[in-house]
Formats: sequence, C-alpha cells, structure tokens
Amino acid sequence: MAHARSKLAGRVVIASAVVLTAVTMTLAVVGVGPRVTPLAGRDSVSIPSGELGRGEIRFFSYRDDGGKQIRFILGRDRTGKVQGAFDACQQCSQYRKGYTSSRGYLVCRICGNRYPLDSRAGVGSCAPIRLIVQDRGKTVTLETRQLKEHGALF
Repeated sequence: MAHARSKLAGRVVIASAVVLTAVTMTLAVVGVGPRVTPLAGRDSVSIPSGELGRGEIRFFSYRDDGGKQIRFILGRDRTGKVQGAFDACQQCSQYRKGYTSSRGYLVCRICGNRYPLDSRAGVGSCAPIRLIVQDRGKTVTLETRQLKEHGALF
C-alpha cells in the first residue's frame, strides 16, 4: 500500500513539473509585451526629451489613417544620444511580437537576440530597423511618413 502511494506521489510530482514547464515556455514565447504609449500627430509626433533617460528604452505606438497601430522604440544610448527603431525586424515581424527591453538592450521576443539600442548590425537576419529621429533639445520628433512607410511590418 505504501509503495502504491509513493508511486502515485511520484507521478503527481512529475505531472506537475511537466505542466509547470509547459506554462513557463508558453509565457516566455507569448509573453506580455512592454507598456506602449500611444502618440498622435499628422506630419510628426514628439515627446519631451526629458522623458528619455540615459540607457532607458520606451515603447510607443502611432495609429495611421487606416487604423493600423505602428509600434516604435525611442531611447538614449550609452552616450546619451537619442536613438529610434521600429518594434519589429524584417525576419521576425511576421510573428508580430517585436522587442522587449532588458538593461538597456532590445531583446527580440521571438529569437531572443539582444541588441544595444544603437546597434546597426544584427544576428542572422534579425536586426532592429532604424528610425530617424530629431533631438531638438526639449523635444524628440519623428516624421509620421517614416512610420507609415513601414506599416507592413505590423
């Protein structure tokens, strides 16, 4: 009788471990994305430059005339220069997951590759797509035309 209970307890532990592993893997792949701040504007969108600290990465979205939400990233690199990128790359954009951030790095939510915000190179064909931004002292501005041109990524 004790042997049967021990065997049952062992199976419960193994089944629990399998379920916990499956849930963890699912959450890692699906995951909850970063907090996104919506911005609006006709020809350009701007944020106060003071909202971007050195090494900080923030996620934004812009809704085009057709209602498509286009996500992008702004942040200051290690030198303090404002950098921008789309929240997608050519290869992984088909999965519509984008990036998350960790300690000043962009992390692809599909393949896990990590990039500093000012990176110009990628691993394989996963690489951030640059976004041209203008740091005008008190504001950081970008043209909505750029966002619309890359709408197919989303």
